[in-house]
Amino acid sequence: MTTKNRTLGLGKRIASVAGATALLVAGAVATAGPAAAGTNCDAGYHCVFWIDFSTAKHSFFNSDPDFTNDSFEGGAPGTGYVVNDRVWSASNSSTGGYESHYYKDINYGGGLLFCVNPGSQVDGGSQLQPWQRDAASSVKLKPTTTTPCF
Repeated sequence: MTTKNRTLGLGKRIASVAGATALLVAGAVATAGPAAAGTNCDAGYHCVFWIDFSTAKHSFFNSDPDFTNDSFEGGAPGTGYVVNDRVWSASNSSTGGYESHYYKDINYGGGLLFCVNPGSQVDGGSQLQPWQRDAASSVKLKPTTTTPCF
């Protein structure tokens, strides 16, 4: 085999590998899901609201076992109130596919009140039962579960 033929053969192999790599990358980009966006909640966060989605909120990036040291923010009605036992609505903008599971007591105790799927939300005024409002004290983020969520 001449040097010229060997160089041409190497070029073809490099082109084949580059083409296959491009297809794999394109496939990965095409199959990556979009971020799930809930109402009035930044990407990657799980948000709770004082009353509805236009009132003050608190955003969680990770699980939080104790709402007693969290306050509602944003300058809207409810700003400054402690989050503990004051959640009426919630929104999930998880970018990792995590459900938001809200519990009655700190440290995930007292039983599950409700949960919210990625890209979804729950309006406490119309979707939650009275016993589920003003009761959340902790949130645990979980990968997809079989628990029915909003």
